[in-house]
Amino acid sequence: MKHTLSADGYCYKLRPVTIEDAEFIINLRMNDTDRTKFIHPIPLDIDAEKNWLNRYFQRDNDYFFIIEDKMEQRPVGTIAIYDIEEERGEWGRWVIEKGSMASAESVYLLYQIAFSKLHLEELFCRTVENNVAVTAFHSSSGLATRAVLQNFFCLNGVSYNAVEQYVTKENFISTVSCKLEQHVRMIFQRMLRSHVGKFEFHHIGIACTDIVREEMAYRMLGYHFELDTFTDENQGIMGKFGEANGQPRIELLANLEGQHTLTPYLQKGIKMYHYAYCVSDIEKAGKFLEKNRAKVMSPLKKSAYFEKRICFYMLPNMLLVELVEE
Repeated sequence: MKHTLSADGYCYKLRPVTIEDAEFIINLRMNDTDRTKFIHPIPLDIDAEKNWLNRYFQRDNDYFFIIEDKMEQRPVGTIAIYDIEEERGEWGRWVIEKGSMASAESVYLLYQIAFSKLHLEELFCRTVENNVAVTAFHSSSGLATRAVLQNFFCLNGVSYNAVEQYVTKENFISTVSCKLEQHVRMIFQRMLRSHVGKFEFHHIGIACTDIVREEMAYRMLGYHFELDTFTDENQGIMGKFGEANGQPRIELLANLEGQHTLTPYLQKGIKMYHYAYCVSDIEKAGKFLEKNRAKVMSPLKKSAYFEKRICFYMLPNMLLVELVEE
């Protein structure tokens, strides 16, 4: 069934399978036979896989996805929901390439599609009982075990019991989503360090017309400020940094005389100008943002305050992000 459902996560996303994915699916099954011995075998032939996909496109209640690594922008696995009946569906075809950390997030995104977009009330899976690692993963995520189905699978002439585990929409919202998201965030931080290096919050830029008046207002909130105001002719602004216990560092910013850097924000009454992050490799950090659909708003240039290179990106949600070289 050709569908348009997708889901975008921290490190991974799900998109509909296409006929062009046939070669990837075959290679995925061929490259790690140890990890695929507990799933139904498929003919390791691209034409046969294309024929299977064409038949799949004609079926109803079958949603087959490719798992993509957002940081590397390439496919790393497959996953699917199928046999939907009376707001209940089965999921499977879950194969992820060796070394990928997509397991938790791919399942998390699939559950989101099942309960938020397909409006199912239950999603279940059946796993070979000998595949202890997978059944343990589901249990640790909060899934309940309904039954052990005797001799349910026959794989390569060998019979296996199946463990049927399930999650309801209510249980996903109350328990499973919290457990999976916590795991997903940890993986994201690990992958971010691996791909980008240091990427730490530094400050929030605040647009204003009068730094002195703005400073007095923030003093009432517990902020104290540096003595001197800095100017940056390249950016057309002047500024001053402030800090407060338990609150984020801020940078008060105003236009230099005759400059209009902040004018579009001020005219719209938008005071929060940008979020800034200190990065160890500004080129890698910039490429990471671009891969996640951010657009360059101001290219690399030397900051008068930091005396290091900075640049600005606009995220898809229209948030302006500054990268500051460590």
